[in-house]
Amino acid sequence: MTRNPFRRSRNAFTLIELLVVIAIIAILIGLLLPAVQKVREAAARTTCQNNLHQIGLASMNYESGMGYLPPGVSNTADPPYTTSFGSGYGNSMAGTLAFILPQMEQDNVYRTFDPGTWMWPATAGYYNGSGSSAKIKNYLCPSDNADNITTGNGSWAFFVYYPGGMTGYYFPGYFGYGHTNYASNAGYLGNVPGYPYQGPYAANTKTKLTDIADGTSNTFGFGESLAGVASGTRDFVANWYSFNLPTAWGLSSNPQWYQYSSKHTGGMVQFSMCDGSVRGVRTGANSADYQYAAGMNDGYVLNPNNL
Repeated sequence: MTRNPFRRSRNAFTLIELLVVIAIIAILIGLLLPAVQKVREAAARTTCQNNLHQIGLASMNYESGMGYLPPGVSNTADPPYTTSFGSGYGNSMAGTLAFILPQMEQDNVYRTFDPGTWMWPATAGYYNGSGSSAKIKNYLCPSDNADNITTGNGSWAFFVYYPGGMTGYYFPGYFGYGHTNYASNAGYLGNVPGYPYQGPYAANTKTKLTDIADGTSNTFGFGESLAGVASGTRDFVANWYSFNLPTAWGLSSNPQWYQYSSKHTGGMVQFSMCDGSVRGVRTGANSADYQYAAGMNDGYVLNPNNL
């Protein structure tokens, strides 16, 4: 008996069918990419919030052990702020993030510095520690690429305030130190005499939590900053061992090196309050309320809705 072979056939896609499939895939990718980007940004924002929360708690733990918060910057100049442009700094110049290294579980980095860096008054400079080049994950916002910046004018060594303004000292074209996106809050113009809204972290301060009369939940402790222009080629980046900023120039949708700023979407800059809580502040926030939140003894009851 003769058997007929069973034949299985498969027709190929026509060109039109193939183009339709490609078009559908392109549409799906177009719909999914924004959603993926939103998820990534939400995750980055949450990580940044956690970083600020941890920094705020570390500073509170420092206060618990020492009896006062760390300084915004340790400056042995007398006075510790300039009387004219380009003068007025001495030994150490270590900032808040450097002082709280042990509380951030970075004691190994802290120990690379000369002990004189942490003395009052300091007897050694901020630059003496080999650990100053360390990459500290909790000091970096994942929405930015601060630790990978290798071009631009350079990295900030430190800032010094003087009556009417601020000057910054930087290493031209050098990016070898560990970078950061977080600065402690000096207030309007730090503790330069004659200016209002002093923050908890200024030159040589030893602020106690009980000194924050406006309330720890109403006063900025730390905030995000790119330390450079936000659009175009980044001109500067901040080093974590000495980064302390004033609020005199407010917030802006086109921030400069002297302003708190962020790479997060939605026009928000995140701040850790002095109780460790974190809140976002709109770049278009009421300027008076922004300064009230920066000052620790202005007597103003902060309305979060104005930020």
